Amino acid sequence: MRILVVLISLLFLSGCIGLSVGSYGTFESKKESFNLSEQRNEQGYGENKSYSKEEVTSLWGKPDQISTNGSCDVLTYHDGYNWSGVGAFVLIVPIPLALPTGNDETKIYFKNNQSIKLTSEYGEITGMFGYMCGSNKCGFHAGAVNTDKTRIIPVTWCKKLKYNKPFKQDF
Repeated sequence: MRILVVLISLLFLSGCIGLSVGSYGTFESKKESFNLSEQRNEQGYGENKSYSKEEVTSLWGKPDQISTNGSCDVLTYHDGYNWSGVGAFVLIVPIPLALPTGNDETKIYFKNNQSIKLTSEYGEITGMFGYMCGSNKCGFHAGAVNTDKTRIIPVTWCKKLKYNKPFKQDF
């Protein structure tokens, strides 16, 4: 009886139960307005605002990379490793087989020294095969998951405008 109680208790601690294998990869999110905290790579609460590059470096310190993308200046801050690989979930025990493949990054885009967008990377399950219960959802899955999330966000807001030659009209 005690063993049964312990096993049931473990199921509630885990939050997930199942028998499945899955792949793990990196996704990106984009924010058009944000509030930075004084902790590096942390976003704060309160009113969203626009920042200058100097304000960002005073809050988060020196960026890991400074670059340009089209018409934008970009400050990049590393936020731990991103991981890729596979894993299995047997009853309540996750068995990861993943390797670090780079750094998760938070990028802040600037035009005219004012922040306009922030993108950040995070890890998530990309595909799975098996039966899982978690987050109040149970079911058999085979194939891609989290298809509502974006793997790579196209940076369209930094494209340089191309101007055509002036239009000549004959009268």
